[in-house]
Amino acid sequence: MTEQPNLDSPDAASTTRTDGTFTSLWRWYWPNVRPYRGRLVLLAVLTAIVLACQALIPLEVESILHHGEWDNKALLLLLAMIIIQLAAGHWSHIDAHRIASTSASLLRVRIFDRTLHSRILRQDGLVRSSVVSRHTTDVDHVSEAFEQTASSGIPGVLRVIISLSLLTLVEWRAGLVMTAASLLFVLLRMYLGKSLVIADRDRLSASSRVGESVDEALTAPKVISGLNLSAWIERRFSRRAHNLEDASHRQGRRVADLVTGAHLAGLVGLLAVVIFGLTSGGERLAAVAAALLYVEGVVKGLEALPPWIRCVQLAIVSRHRIDQILVDADRLSIPKAAFAAVPTLQAPIHFPEKCVVGIVSPNGQDADLALAALSGTGDPESWRITLEGQPVRSWSPDTDVLHIPQEPLAFNASIADHFRGVVPDLSESAMRSLLESVGLGYLAAMPEGLTQLLGPVGTRLTIDERQRLGLAIALATNSRMLLVGPLLALADTDTALSLIQTLRERQLPAVVVSARTAEIAANMDQIIFATDAGMRMDTHERLLVDSPEYSHLWSARLSTSDVDLSVLGIDESAQGTLLTRLVTESYGSGEIIYREGAPADRIVFTISGKIEILASDGHGNTRRVAVLGPGNHCGDLRLTPGEVRAETAVAIDDTVVRSLSREAISAGMSGLLDRTASERRIVSTILRSGPSTAEEIQAVLHDIDEAELLSALALLKGDGAITEEDGRYRTVQKRATKSGAADILDRIGGL
Repeated sequence: MTEQPNLDSPDAASTTRTDGTFTSLWRWYWPNVRPYRGRLVLLAVLTAIVLACQALIPLEVESILHHGEWDNKALLLLLAMIIIQLAAGHWSHIDAHRIASTSASLLRVRIFDRTLHSRILRQDGLVRSSVVSRHTTDVDHVSEAFEQTASSGIPGVLRVIISLSLLTLVEWRAGLVMTAASLLFVLLRMYLGKSLVIADRDRLSASSRVGESVDEALTAPKVISGLNLSAWIERRFSRRAHNLEDASHRQGRRVADLVTGAHLAGLVGLLAVVIFGLTSGGERLAAVAAALLYVEGVVKGLEALPPWIRCVQLAIVSRHRIDQILVDADRLSIPKAAFAAVPTLQAPIHFPEKCVVGIVSPNGQDADLALAALSGTGDPESWRITLEGQPVRSWSPDTDVLHIPQEPLAFNASIADHFRGVVPDLSESAMRSLLESVGLGYLAAMPEGLTQLLGPVGTRLTIDERQRLGLAIALATNSRMLLVGPLLALADTDTALSLIQTLRERQLPAVVVSARTAEIAANMDQIIFATDAGMRMDTHERLLVDSPEYSHLWSARLSTSDVDLSVLGIDESAQGTLLTRLVTESYGSGEIIYREGAPADRIVFTISGKIEILASDGHGNTRRVAVLGPGNHCGDLRLTPGEVRAETAVAIDDTVVRSLSREAISAGMSGLLDRTASERRIVSTILRSGPSTAEEIQAVLHDIDEAELLSALALLKGDGAITEEDGRYRTVQKRATKSGAADILDRIGGL
């Protein structure tokens, strides 16, 4: 097999945009043909032999028929030239096709390499389907143009020039012979038709496989870059391109047989005419036979020109389409706007040894993009822009940093092939162990579980299974850093903590995991908070206290899981607004959150860490009555003015809580969250002081004038938020309606 040369050298890659001529097309395609100069010389020699035979055979025919005598030497010479022409023509077609298909494979590999590694692939007019067609249809156009030029175009032109000088009238008897020869060609066409259909089908199938590999590379750039699968993907593509090359060779041999059959039919007819002329003795038949050959040469030459010209025109168009990937993709500069969403590193982040770090990003920020920024740099040269316009880190030949992105894509290969794309010598037992560690052991236990193809983009697996497979592949390496994107398995806290424990047990130097819940974040050694402004690493607890943006982010995310406001009996419509009143607090191990006997003025929700609840008996002895973890709450839920705490809450370890004040809860229970600030202040004053007159409220809220105060009191009274009795105003708290046992327990609690 011919060694594939390096076509990425400056000489080979320098493609100059010139006019759309045949010569410029030839210069552009020459780097792909240059490695096969020997075959090209052989093709030229075979073509010259065919043309010489085509010129000499008519002269020999005329000489034989003119003498009208049986001349064994002359007949043997004629037969030898016929055989030489047939053999040279047959092998010239095969040689032209082999050069065309082999050089096309080199061009395909060059385009695919640029598709994987070009700086900016996104351009006007480039979409996934058109990029695929540039690897298949457009390369076919160029390859076919070269083949037609070598086998039909140039020989056809020369044949027309040679044959134009000889035109004669055709005798009817010669017409009968040529008709019989044509029928012979039809029979040959029917014989070769079935095998040609099979060859065409095989080639189309191989071409589809090549297109599939290209589509996989376009749809999974993060997987390829994150897991360093580029080398495996290129080997896989080259193998499929070689299969397409073999299918093209088989198809070309069938086409060559068909073309040779057509020539054979014409030459058999010629031989019959010669024998007929010798037996009949007619002198006029000699000139007719010779002229027929030249006329046939003119006709065949002219018939070859239109398809050849059409092929060259298609190739010129395809050449410019291909240059969008080969040339333009590296000439274009990457716009700065493409990196607007990429978090920057103001300073290198130093990870503690064998640590598990969480990464948190604001809503709207791509977590995978933040992880990719950790593996790359802020230099645009270390990034590339995909067809969809997404920035992706440039491929690196080592496996120091691996990234498992969120996109759930795999390849139409077996699980074993996926593993060996990263670790070629990985044993099947190691694969099974890795699959078991990420919860995919059942896949390996299935019949042919490791060897069965996964289907296009891995559709035989679920999204979760594909993502876990990517994690298992990454664990097969000895990478310095493992970056895990927002996988589905990390959305559920219990499942995520199990996977994180698996990562801890691997003892990797550094693991960065996308933290999607507060409990997961609290389980991390450190947290990286990635925003458009940059990245900051600290503990989860410190970030909650020191970073308002980080605290606000969790305030929004805790609305449905970490803080359950339904225990307060507040309508669901008011809970969303009440969540904005949550206050974040941080306590160290042993610090008291609230004391027994202190005013019961707030409810505390545990976000991370653990809280110990202590109560005193009648003798003053303190004992533990409960330990609360994330998702639980403590504090007096009744929060009646004047009540005090009946227990003490102490942080067992570093703990973060969120609390709601009595005023906020009472406002929510009273439906006052959407009231004006003055109205809420009036209600808060009544809650703190108890039933009050308008004058007493005015004395506290001296900045509100009397008219505004009386108007607000009237509105609150009219809406049922407060009541008036003997000139004193008091609040009315509305709890959510409960039924059944919940209602009974609530009534008992009220008593």
